[in-house]
Amino acid sequence: METFNASCRRGEMVLIEEARYGRMKLGRCVTRSYGHLGCAADVRRILDARCSGRRACQFIVPDPTLYSMQPCPEDFTSYLQATYSCVEGCNAESSLQSEGPYRLLSC
Repeated sequence: METFNASCRRGEMVLIEEARYGRMKLGRCVTRSYGHLGCAADVRRILDARCSGRRACQFIVPDPTLYSMQPCPEDFTSYLQATYSCVEGCNAESSLQSEGPYRLLSC
């Protein structure tokens, strides 16, 4: 198990840019192709809901939500690959609103 940890400085908040769960490339626990590389699920919306707009976000991977997606064959361990940035923000915890597949910040 691993821990996903995103944190920003005071006055900034996490903004999830991209997040995929699966087996995206060689070199992470697998050194040769078995024909199942590139199996992944886009989980940006899940991480966005958990982390975007907060100063810090941490959880164990895989958690039940990610594990239930199982984008690869069961004998291949999936991992989380995510990128985020820290953006200046106001009291983001209470100012994020859902707008379709995106979250909007209003200060």
